[in-house]
Amino acid sequence: MMDAISYELTPRDVLFFRDARPMDTLKRQRGDLRMVGHGANWPRPDLLFSAVIHTLLGDPERPEAQHYGSVKELVVRGPFPLREGTLYLPRPLDWDMALEPLPAGTTDLPAPLTHGFLDKTVGKKSRPAWVSAEGYARYLRGEPVRDVEAEIPALWDKEPRVGTTLDDARHASARDRGQVSGQWWMETLRLAPGVTMLCDVREEKAATLAGRDVRFGGQGGTVRFDKARGPGLEARLRALPQGKPSRFVRWTLLAPALFMKGWYPNWLDEAGHVMLPMEAVERRPGESRKAWRARAQAERKPFPTARLIAARIDSPVVFSGWDSVTRAKPTELAVPAGACYVFECADVAEAAELIKVLHLRQRSDLGEKGFGLGVCSYFAV
Repeated sequence: MMDAISYELTPRDVLFFRDARPMDTLKRQRGDLRMVGHGANWPRPDLLFSAVIHTLLGDPERPEAQHYGSVKELVVRGPFPLREGTLYLPRPLDWDMALEPLPAGTTDLPAPLTHGFLDKTVGKKSRPAWVSAEGYARYLRGEPVRDVEAEIPALWDKEPRVGTTLDDARHASARDRGQVSGQWWMETLRLAPGVTMLCDVREEKAATLAGRDVRFGGQGGTVRFDKARGPGLEARLRALPQGKPSRFVRWTLLAPALFMKGWYPNWLDEAGHVMLPMEAVERRPGESRKAWRARAQAERKPFPTARLIAARIDSPVVFSGWDSVTRAKPTELAVPAGACYVFECADVAEAAELIKVLHLRQRSDLGEKGFGLGVCSYFAV
C-alpha cells in the first residue's frame, strides 16, 4: 500500500461548511436579514475527500474523456486543527468520567450495554471542544484530565457575511423600482491566526496536490495544499500512547462514523460480540473480488469473547448534500467524533489483538472518506 502524504491546508479567506439546516428558507431572521446558511462548522472528512477527488479528476495532463474513474484508491484522514506545531483532536465524550457496572434491570440502556459512564465531578463543568495531542495522551493513559486545558484559545471564529438580495426575475437589486432590496446574512468559518488544517491523503497522484489551491466547502472557498513541515498526521497519531495493558479496550472516534444500525457498529452481533476477523485474509494474485470475499468469509477467525459493554454517544452529526448526478443526497446521521466504545476481552492477549484491528483503522461505512477513524487504549474498570 502506498504511503499517505500529510498536507497542511491554509485557507485563502473564510470557508463555508454548511450543516443540515436549510439554505435560505425565506424566513426573515435577525430583523430584516435573510439567513442563507450556517457554515461555521469544522469540515467533515467527506468534504475533504470530495475536494481532493474533484481536483485530481481534473488533472490537465489527462484527456477529459479519461477523467472519470481515473482516481480509484483515494483515502483521506482529517482534517484536524494544527496551531504552531501542536495538533488538536476532538475531546472524548468520556473526558473525566469513570466507568461503572450497572445492576441488571436498573437502567434503560439498550442491550448489550452493562456499564455506564459517570462524571467524576459534580456540578457545572467547563470542557473544551478540542484538546491538544499532549492532553489527549493523558486521557489515553488513564491519567487525571480534570484540569487539563479547561480553556484553550479559540481555534476558529464565526465570521458573519452580509450582502444584498437580488430580484428573482431580473437578477438585480429592486432599488430602481422604488423598493429597497433586502439583505442576506450567513455564517462563515475563519481560522484563528497561526492555525492550519492537517490531513493525510493516500492516492497515486496525491503528490500533485502540493502547492495547489483547491476549492474546499461551499461558496467558492479555497485552501492551499502544502506538505506538512513537521511530523505527518499518521506519525502524530501513531505516537499516541495506549495505556497500561488490561483486558478492557476503549475505542474513541477521532472522526464521525456511519453505521447502518445508527450508533451500533455493523461489525457487532446482537449480543455485542466483535465479528471482525482476528487476521486479515489477503487477496491472492488473479483472484476475483467475489471469490476473495467468499474465501475470506469462510476462513475468517472471529474474536472468541470480545464484546461491547459500554458506549458514550452524543447527538448525531446530521448532514446531507447535492450533486449534479444524484441531485439531493439522503440525510445522514453520523456518530460524532469523541464518541467511545468499551469492549471486554477474555485476557490481555485478546485485547491486544482487538487493538490491532481497530486502532487507526476506519471501521465505518465510507471509511475511505475518513469516517470511522478511531484510536484504541487499554481501560481500567
